[in-house]
Amino acid sequence: MQNYFQHLLLFLKRFLLVLLLYTASRLFFYILNAGYFEDVSFVELLKLFLTGIRFDIAAIIFTNVIFIFYLLPGSYKNNHSVQKSYELLFFIINSIAVLTNFIDAKFFDFINKRITSSIFTLMGTNQDVWFQIPTFIKDYWYVVLSYTVLLILFWYCLPRLRYNRLVDEKMSIKTFLYQTFVFAGVLCLMLWGARGTALKPIGIIDAATYSELKYAPLVLNTPFSIIKTVENDNLEEHKYFSEDSLAGIYYPVHQMEVRQAAKRMNVVIFILESFSREYSGFLNGGKSYTPCLDSMLRKSLVFTNAFANGTQSYEAMPAIIAGIPSLMDKPYSGSNYADNLIESLPLLLRREGYHTSFFHGGNNGTMGFNNFASVAGIEHYFGRNEYNNEADYDGHWGIWDEPYLQYFARQIDRFPQPFFTAVFTLSSHHPYNVPEKYKVKFTDDALPILKSIRYTDKALGEFFKTAQEMPWYNNTLFVFTADHAAQAVERIYNSSTGMYAIPIAFYNPSDSLFKGIDSTVAQQIDIMPTVLDYLGYPKPFFAFGESLFNFSVAHRAISFVNGMYQLIEGDYVMVFNGEKVISFYNLKQQDEKQGVDTPDKIADSITKGKFSAMETSLKAILQTYNDCLIKNRTSLGNFSGTKAQSPVVVPSKQLP
Repeated sequence: MQNYFQHLLLFLKRFLLVLLLYTASRLFFYILNAGYFEDVSFVELLKLFLTGIRFDIAAIIFTNVIFIFYLLPGSYKNNHSVQKSYELLFFIINSIAVLTNFIDAKFFDFINKRITSSIFTLMGTNQDVWFQIPTFIKDYWYVVLSYTVLLILFWYCLPRLRYNRLVDEKMSIKTFLYQTFVFAGVLCLMLWGARGTALKPIGIIDAATYSELKYAPLVLNTPFSIIKTVENDNLEEHKYFSEDSLAGIYYPVHQMEVRQAAKRMNVVIFILESFSREYSGFLNGGKSYTPCLDSMLRKSLVFTNAFANGTQSYEAMPAIIAGIPSLMDKPYSGSNYADNLIESLPLLLRREGYHTSFFHGGNNGTMGFNNFASVAGIEHYFGRNEYNNEADYDGHWGIWDEPYLQYFARQIDRFPQPFFTAVFTLSSHHPYNVPEKYKVKFTDDALPILKSIRYTDKALGEFFKTAQEMPWYNNTLFVFTADHAAQAVERIYNSSTGMYAIPIAFYNPSDSLFKGIDSTVAQQIDIMPTVLDYLGYPKPFFAFGESLFNFSVAHRAISFVNGMYQLIEGDYVMVFNGEKVISFYNLKQQDEKQGVDTPDKIADSITKGKFSAMETSLKAILQTYNDCLIKNRTSLGNFSGTKAQSPVVVPSKQLP
């Protein structure tokens, strides 16, 4: 047994070394994102690190499960070749696992959550990412250097078998049974550790149980996040309510009040890459990095309390043009439900005789935009191939925004009216380059991204200088929004709500009364029903959002991050883990640290009622969302087969 215990001790030492590497990578993650976690005290930080050990243990066991066979009874482990093979394989597997933590230390800056299995969707559908790896290495050399140093230390400190301590042992029945017993005990301990040292397996949502939602990424590690989301490819049906009562709480089929003849207006949607609300002086009340957008907002109907439904570009397109949020670990367009029959804004308008198109200056196929455009019923897709002028290639992602938006204006001018079109800008994306002639004019400011934000904003201004001279301009409804928020300058935009804050505005150049400021909570999935309401669309349709002109419903914003659902309604925020409320707080009166999780902790009856109403709404939305995606009921034809009531005609705010 002396040899076996030496192997057992070696196994334990290697496990503890990897656990130390995970802690080191968590510290590195914290250092690179200290601004996001700046309000964490030292005591809280220590608690988060200690809590994270549970998740680290689970991840290490998952990624090293093959090495349990190392402890099977037998003397084969004493063989030098076997030992070297185990040693090398152990080093490679754990080096890759730790690498994901280091990658996430910087990638978190873009999406404010740990990487999930959706990264495989991104890498598979977006070949541009592979070509950008050299740029990432160059820009984030300090991440590469830190990881390399850690790998060297890992290899140097890796415990190895001391052959001089081995003795000549024969495998008797007693020894075999004894080793089998020890192996079974270790196996049970590993199963317990893989469940998070608990009877019930821990998941991503448990990270926010031990801390506020904002701090969950510090508790988690990236291998755990990826593994747990691979397991959760399919949604689960919720049964919070009966189907009949569900329809009375939340119903995704809309029938707008017909106030006048339908407007045969063109629709142009600008999806501005990474345009956080914070960057607009008109919206933040302070410094502006978007003077051209701000000038348009002054002439628009602006929703100053607007939010994205996700944190990644490929979550935005389904939300904005089809009213479908990504309330799961994978983006909708990369999920198992991406081939569902859906209704979208361009598809419905196409049935009314509209010409439909989508523009993105990136490589055709990037982010799967062209595939979703086809699913959404868009007739014409214009990418880098159609632009066909490599002189304007930015060297990384596609065509510079300034020439591409001019191309966009010229193409629109050729379309028959009425038309629907959307353009997804490109240049305000890492590595945040701008054309050579603007490198002096647009500086880094507080963040590197801001120079490219300024550049795209100028391109937007040049587009409108060109477009306003074209005959279709005055008969067009323009929509301004962003795909998601980006890096924050001010602390408030690093919060779990601020990280979703974006512009949403509507501009009609022929209607001087259609402008102003509205503080109603708005979200990307509201854009589709709002546009259809404004146009006077007379038919029922399916969408998860609400028209922002409908005053008979509660307006809200919903998102999913780190295994939690977040609902913003009025001044209140609720965080829900699928089973219970984790936090409920008033944005204006307290921060998320002080949130309550049950209504009995609320003294005020009005606030208590708000808690119950939001919890009911959130459960109804989730039950409807999961049921519709699982059963392919994301279109009016399929959804009408349920027992739910007929769509109700709802009164809307008076429109110009």
